Amino acid sequence: MLDIVFLIGAYCFMEFVAWSNHKFVMHGFLWKWHQDHHVNDHKKAAMHEMTFSGMEKNDLFFIVYATPAIVFLILGFYFDYPKMIFSGIGISLYGLTYFWIHDILIHQRIKIPFFSKIDNSFTRSIINAHLAHHRPKSRNDFTNYGLLVFPRRFFKNNK
Repeated sequence: MLDIVFLIGAYCFMEFVAWSNHKFVMHGFLWKWHQDHHVNDHKKAAMHEMTFSGMEKNDLFFIVYATPAIVFLILGFYFDYPKMIFSGIGISLYGLTYFWIHDILIHQRIKIPFFSKIDNSFTRSIINAHLAHHRPKSRNDFTNYGLLVFPRRFFKNNK
């Protein structure tokens, strides 16, 4: 049971990691990696009309964020330490969630019909909050750095 707590805790902690790294690292000293992710922001076209050139420098962050999960899993299995294994699984599951929501659902960089057509108030809220970051109408919009946790106003508009 405690192992599941570590899995859920690591998963939830990764939202904080994603938010803080997006704000302070991606929009900070590693802007040169993240900048190409914002290249289409000035266009008024819908997301499905945007063009993506395949890999972006921004994709290097997936490697950076996968590293702790891989290290936790290797060390956890090597030293037979289940808490570390389940933490690595939690980080990995968050990475899969992030990939699905960010790259498939929001930016549609990979076309997977079933995964890109999920439509409910929560997914619409996530999409609108993320798009507000990319195409801010106000200074408040651009400060939305999270993925799964976002300002309530985006949820209220999608019920």
